[in-house]
Amino acid sequence: MKLIKIFSIVLAILIIAACHTSKKTTKSATSTVIVTNTTPNPTVTTQPVMIAKSYDGIFAPGNDELIAIQTKYKDCTLQTLAEGYSLYTTSCTNCHKAKNIYYIPDERWYDINENMSRGAHLTDTQKDAVYKYVLAIKATKPK
Repeated sequence: MKLIKIFSIVLAILIIAACHTSKKTTKSATSTVIVTNTTPNPTVTTQPVMIAKSYDGIFAPGNDELIAIQTKYKDCTLQTLAEGYSLYTTSCTNCHKAKNIYYIPDERWYDINENMSRGAHLTDTQKDAVYKYVLAIKATKPK
């Protein structure tokens, strides 16, 4: 009887832990994939593919984010955004949990980035990459 109680408690803890660690995503952006037929007369068709974006705004940037940030920073590249994402998910989370990008207003991100980058010992280039990544993600927030 005691073994059944212990097993039930352990199972309940595992279920609760699994519920709290699941990642929630929404499909909001589309891109196009070209599919070719292998028959002797190949045909090319295009089909939209859904790209998953997280509810907290923490995901690898793509073309949508690049286009959005280039309206403000024309020289920004996808490589810069990818570096910002990498830094955000490593350097920023070394000290604290990643913050939901969507919850913090644009005008606050500059000061947050300035203050946090000092503690993370980021270079000016790295700091710029994180800032542009955050603004790009916010600019493409799913509606």
